[in-house]
Amino acid sequence: MEKQKIEFNLPANLLFSGITRCLADEIFSYVGFTKEWSSRLKLVVDELFMNAVRYGSTQDASTVHIVFIYDDKEVEFRIDDDGTGSQKTTAEELKARIAKNSNHNDVTKTSGRGLALITQIWTDKFNVEKSPYGGITLSFVKKIEKTPPPPPAIIQTVITKPPTRSTQPAVQDIKEPVATYNISLEGDIDPLSIEKLAMPVFEQVSAMAEGSRLILDFTNLQYINSTVIGHLAAWYKEIHRKKCQLVLKNTSEQIRDVLDLVGLKKVLIFQ
Repeated sequence: MEKQKIEFNLPANLLFSGITRCLADEIFSYVGFTKEWSSRLKLVVDELFMNAVRYGSTQDASTVHIVFIYDDKEVEFRIDDDGTGSQKTTAEELKARIAKNSNHNDVTKTSGRGLALITQIWTDKFNVEKSPYGGITLSFVKKIEKTPPPPPAIIQTVITKPPTRSTQPAVQDIKEPVATYNISLEGDIDPLSIEKLAMPVFEQVSAMAEGSRLILDFTNLQYINSTVIGHLAAWYKEIHRKKCQLVLKNTSEQIRDVLDLVGLKKVLIFQ
């Protein structure tokens, strides 16, 4: 296959992240990536889009430029912003920040850590450079993978387990929770739905009594991004402080893959 190029522009608004994800998923599947790899790379694209909109653009006034280049060997993704965002930075400054974030591994640092960690682990080449549009170009290259990915490498996080000989968090020793609360998470992931999904969980976590249990049902949620990961980390920390349980129910393989990557799978309970 000769190299093919798909290029398009979107307004700098996070509500368009769904369009980018859908197209990315279609392209990665079309060229031959397995379902698992397509899911991973879709998350990478989503993180880079959110970074370009949040930090490199002026909402609705700027244009984000997106390019996919692919053949039967590899896929390249490029995204450019115009550099008019509130957080002015150069390509060299962003490179240094990414390198720093790669070392501290705090899952509550959503966009910075997500950008640093997932692009370096899940792609073959990641580059940051000055954009001809005035801002920064973020790009990655990934050779086509036709077999499922290996288990994620073990990543150490700042979430610490209590002293115990067991490999499971101490909260699992609670045999009969004082009370069990169930919340179902469902819908598309975008800036509005994330806060709508998260608010009842934050309220429930805040109100939970010591020894109780919160079950989050992921049956109708097949995708999470770094913002959701950050929320999960915050919920876990607060629930663990209260000696309660946080249980995830009916999580997809793709979601478990992401949680494994960032270290949360080791401390959360799954049904």
